[in-house]
Amino acid sequence: MQKLFWLAALLLLRVPGWAQAACEMSNTGADSGIATISATEGMGYSAAGGVGAVGFRIALACVTQSVAYHVWRVDTSPSAAPTTYDIGLYCVSGDCLVGGYGGQLYLHTGPIFGSWFTNNLVPATVTGVSVTGSQNALTLKGSFLLPDFPLGETITLGSCGVYNAKLVITSASATVVTTTNPYGQSGTASNCTVTTSATYPTGFTKHDPCVNGSMDRTCQQALPWITDNRTVCQSIPCRLPAGLYAAAIGTSCSDTLKPVICAQLLGDADQGLIYPFTASSTQYDAAGLPANMNFAVNNTTATWNTTPGPGSPIKPAKLLIY
Repeated sequence: MQKLFWLAALLLLRVPGWAQAACEMSNTGADSGIATISATEGMGYSAAGGVGAVGFRIALACVTQSVAYHVWRVDTSPSAAPTTYDIGLYCVSGDCLVGGYGGQLYLHTGPIFGSWFTNNLVPATVTGVSVTGSQNALTLKGSFLLPDFPLGETITLGSCGVYNAKLVITSASATVVTTTNPYGQSGTASNCTVTTSATYPTGFTKHDPCVNGSMDRTCQQALPWITDNRTVCQSIPCRLPAGLYAAAIGTSCSDTLKPVICAQLLGDADQGLIYPFTASSTQYDAAGLPANMNFAVNNTTATWNTTPGPGSPIKPAKLLIY
């Protein structure tokens, strides 16, 4: 009896440790359907206003830094007028409410250009960057897409005078990136080129584009989460308390933008699972998903369906959160 008591006590003491485990979860069941991510209203396979969300539960607190999905059809918007996509997680109920975070965006990928969202296994290149050096750091000023510049990533400077080198990112925003300074000297250079070494998922060494309707690895995309002035989390990895969440996808793509074709992701089966709720919003903008959304448990609205018509089944895209 005494051994059983100590075993129970040991298990109780270890629960908090388990609660800090890394996330590895999906918001839907098996991949067997296709979800068209489009903001075309009234088409049956869209989410009104460009944001669709589905409820799912996180039983124990966990830590996440990335999200993955499988592309079935690539976005065809041109680089001169790209559409964008954003994935995020919202708190609905449970421990994640502590701090007054109900309905708030915990983290997101930030708005990703359509071609990168569906074919993102390629390093990013940014030109026209100015670089200012101090003894311990370099400050890079330009226009940066945050998911391309995770902390700790190695980047390469080119056409940058004495600062041509491989550097490690120490902080990043949409306009300023700071790195280590291997030279330890001051100075300024302009019109530099920055090339990232990481591709998503990390570890790919060359551009390996996805082909429509393929189950191949090249269509398995992944993006790192980011934090900004819209998110509850302010650093990555982010701790997600236990609770009911909404996994949301937003887009500026519309099937009315012919000849542009919006992305399709693998999703839930045609008959659908039973979800706590599905929801949509009209608040998608240049900064991506809104900071807040309203959710009604047991409420349902068509979300990313592929079959036109008001009776089409609910079919959210499948996301792997890890």
